[in-house]
Amino acid sequence: MDTWDLMKNWHVVLPPSRPSEEQLRRIERSASRINRSEIVGILGSTPEFRDLLHELGFTRIHVLERNMRFYEAMGAWRVYQNEEHVVQGDWRETLRDLSSTYALLLSDLTSGNIPYSDRAAFYRLVSEALQPGGVFCDKVLTHPGPPLSLDDLFAKYASLPLNLIHLNHFSCEALFCSELIDETNVVDSSSFYGILEQRATSERVSAFIRHAPLVTPLGGIWYYGKRWSELERDYCPGLRRITVAEDYPDSPYYGRVKVFELGRKA
Repeated sequence: MDTWDLMKNWHVVLPPSRPSEEQLRRIERSASRINRSEIVGILGSTPEFRDLLHELGFTRIHVLERNMRFYEAMGAWRVYQNEEHVVQGDWRETLRDLSSTYALLLSDLTSGNIPYSDRAAFYRLVSEALQPGGVFCDKVLTHPGPPLSLDDLFAKYASLPLNLIHLNHFSCEALFCSELIDETNVVDSSSFYGILEQRATSERVSAFIRHAPLVTPLGGIWYYGKRWSELERDYCPGLRRITVAEDYPDSPYYGRVKVFELGRKA
């Protein structure tokens, strides 16, 4: 089963695990200088991106998606039902036939879907898919330093109310930023939940662990864990960095997530 088939509860997933309002405004500024008749694309089925591109007046919108069940499911969370062109297949295959296609390409936390061994080739394909002068807007979860201590996280959540905001933050920190990622450099949600349950220090922490699969389901595998210093050299070396921004200050990923605006030479 595809990891994204497991995402049954998109309605309870909050930023930073999906685009924030600030991130969308950044993309809007990036798109301001792009002709609305150009082809624009999205890596994945992110509903916020699909709605934004339509609202901005783009009419040739490509959605690059492998899992059509997920594409249809995300469509139910859209504001609009405009026409889109779906490029179905694995990005590592479909991008090969899309050289110099996109004036704008959008991505939100897609790097975790790409094995480390494929990163260099993948980001070369992303870079080549842009038209000369094209822009790639991407949000990346990086690990610039040591992971978070589980003991510290358990102490933090032992005094927080169990609500949707804190549940999302717990999922981000305990699964994607904690010391668990140092074991294999891969987020294996089923394995991680088992370890968290064994090490839980209070009933309140156990409740967070019990409900966290609503946000990040069991059975998921994501390639997060390696330090950014090991991965950065493979990240779009052929593109120039126009802007690099931090995530919003209250984000559980603050200091770890980078929001990139990159451009291909005209």
